[in-house]
Amino acid sequence: MINTQFRQQFPYFKQNGNWTYLDSAATTLKPQILIDETCQFYQSAGSVHRSQYDLSQTQAYEKARDLVAKRFNVVTREAVIWTSGTTHAINIIANGLDEQIQTDDEIIITVAEHHANFVPWQQLAERKHAKLVVLPLNENYQLEPTALQNALSERTKIVALNLVSNVTGVRQPVEALIPIIRQYTEAKVILDIAQAVCSEQVDVQKLDADFYAFSAHKMYGPTGVGVLMGKSQSLAQIKPLIFGGKMLQNVTEQQLTLAELPYRLEAGTPNIAGIIGFGKVLEWLETWDFQQLNQGLYHLATQMRKRLESYPNIQILGNAISPTMSFTFSNQHHADLATILAEQKIALRSGEHCAKPYLRYLSKTGTLRLSLAHYNISDDLNQFFNALDTTLAILQD
Repeated sequence: MINTQFRQQFPYFKQNGNWTYLDSAATTLKPQILIDETCQFYQSAGSVHRSQYDLSQTQAYEKARDLVAKRFNVVTREAVIWTSGTTHAINIIANGLDEQIQTDDEIIITVAEHHANFVPWQQLAERKHAKLVVLPLNENYQLEPTALQNALSERTKIVALNLVSNVTGVRQPVEALIPIIRQYTEAKVILDIAQAVCSEQVDVQKLDADFYAFSAHKMYGPTGVGVLMGKSQSLAQIKPLIFGGKMLQNVTEQQLTLAELPYRLEAGTPNIAGIIGFGKVLEWLETWDFQQLNQGLYHLATQMRKRLESYPNIQILGNAISPTMSFTFSNQHHADLATILAEQKIALRSGEHCAKPYLRYLSKTGTLRLSLAHYNISDDLNQFFNALDTTLAILQD
């Protein structure tokens, strides 16, 4: 199967064969091609956009930008900004829109946001004496279009949503939501797509948000690299968060002239090795049949849900077939389960998943979370469910 062949590209499984990795929503594993490309950079010298002798590195760095623009159907490469991750990207937006927010303006988010798409907006609202409007979800764990429409007003300046929840794996119906926002306001729309990029080929032109943010390590890339992308006219309105080298055209003792996009938002020396490595990963991903990989992934996700549903006293959060699923047992604490599962070499996530408001909304102190990627196979599920049976037997004695 193609997923088995894909799995062979990841040295983790050779070096840690006794572990079962089911925590890809937190961070995906790294393919050998990323490791090789990163090592090759660190065996070289120089930076990017600094000298003639490191021209090849600059070209590889900018090629990675082109590859992001191609994969996500960004109108222009200049609308792809390198960051350190989703959190950094969203903070750039929140800081950059600061001057456009006035007292009593409104910022709309949902209760289901990751802290990276919750706290920056909360802090912006606090700084500007604006109102943070936190919308609930319906019984399908989604934002109801009518609820969004009723919340919009002439004071709405920002709407920030996740595309896919890192807790439940549920996808928001943004294709229905964004047109409503456009119809009733001129608010800027931000999408946190970090949990979608691994298993969905996001088309930014079809979704029509102003800004998108994700982290490379969510789609087989390195940590410390992220992307802010979107509409050029919206990105051009952002005031830089960080000032320094490379982001200016000219500076005198009295005045600063900013560079054009994308460099005006990329001050300082970037994570060159990570960005070049991510470019190589994007190039490598193009050699795989993404549709076939996803067929295997969602077949496995279907089996995962079906087997979870067979357990008594279990509650699965969300009703979608998704590579990411959170669940609890009414008669066991999630931390106890996670501890004994880890002793059996099962790598999964437990806790609040950087989504404290959402967990409180769901009346949970924490959950267990399974998350798959294209390298997972049926043996991984068998290992997990065998370990879960053992864990439940131990705790019930």
